[in-house]
Amino acid sequence: MKKIYTLITIVIAITFALLIGLSIKIYADELSSDKDIRIHYAEAMENTDYIIFKAKVLEIEYDDTAEKRNVSLEADIRYQHLKIEILDGSHKGETMTIRHTIERIMPGYYIFKTGDKLLVRATEENTGKIETVKIQEKVRDTQVYLIVGLFVALLLIIGGIKGLKTLISLVIAVAMIFFGYIPLIIKGVHPILASLGISIPVVIITLIIISGRNIKTLVAIIGTSLGVIISGILAFVFGSFAHLTGLADDSSISLAYIPQFRNLDYKGILFGTILIGAIGAIMDVAISIASALYEINDLDKDISKKNMIISGMNIGKDMMGSMSNTLILAYVGTTLHLIILFIVYKIRFVEIINLDSIATEIIRAMAGSIGLIITIPVTVVIGTAIYKKKKA
Repeated sequence: MKKIYTLITIVIAITFALLIGLSIKIYADELSSDKDIRIHYAEAMENTDYIIFKAKVLEIEYDDTAEKRNVSLEADIRYQHLKIEILDGSHKGETMTIRHTIERIMPGYYIFKTGDKLLVRATEENTGKIETVKIQEKVRDTQVYLIVGLFVALLLIIGGIKGLKTLISLVIAVAMIFFGYIPLIIKGVHPILASLGISIPVVIITLIIISGRNIKTLVAIIGTSLGVIISGILAFVFGSFAHLTGLADDSSISLAYIPQFRNLDYKGILFGTILIGAIGAIMDVAISIASALYEINDLDKDISKKNMIISGMNIGKDMMGSMSNTLILAYVGTTLHLIILFIVYKIRFVEIINLDSIATEIIRAMAGSIGLIITIPVTVVIGTAIYKKKKA
């Protein structure tokens, strides 16, 4: 067992070394000749000439939002004059009056009231005095922190030590994605290679932290890793066959318009997101089956391999429906607005099914779900082989 975990540690070390080595290359310089434009955009993005601060509405000095007007919606423009106090930054405590323009035709417009907190974007004169201001958003960070805090608190209260381990593994996984996967993608490492290089270590580290160094964890690691790899292969094969572009949403298109990022492998990034998105559900199935098989073998050490496989498959079948639904419904939820739009405009099914965005989400959901389903027999067979071999 120690030899196996030593091997796993070596695999993780080699993976990171390989990824670090690959990340040295400069992707944009190799694939694009518009060097001057890229340098200009890079400098403009690094050297921002604006400041962001929070402000509180002290008083509404002018407000015509409640007036009744006999004008078309397109021409209906309202104003609020807001007296605000800056709450942070170098201008903390300063007050000013700003104008908030409300175009009624624009959905999701804000009408502010006294006490509301705003996020304001401003520029400064050379003297440090505020020159221009623009309302960026309503302040929501407190609410976000509250729900994250509630999640952490419930995880620790209900989960105890297990909850703490889960939280640690989650922080490590998120850190590896933000500080490992994303920088590698930006530097031009192949997204699928980067995804596998991050996914497999995340699986190994997470399962070892949560379940400890034991034979159940080993079975779950192998089962999850194979399930994730199968999901990636399916996504790559069917995504290539369907000619997906990886540019099915506004954020990826906006990124592609930036000169230094226009040559990123967006199709590969799409496949990478499928891999990473499927990890949680696949890992859940693998560890559950590995633990169940271990208990079966422990309670009945004379159970045959055939009966153990049958029991494991029965357990897996019970999990299969709910976990597949979890993945598919999660993907459906992300495209719900788009689906409603299609229904409202009565777009034909043949048009919908051939759209890049819809085909992307379907293949994403199916690849993850198929990988999850295949993880069940893979983990059952591997677990049975390892547990019965240990007995022998």
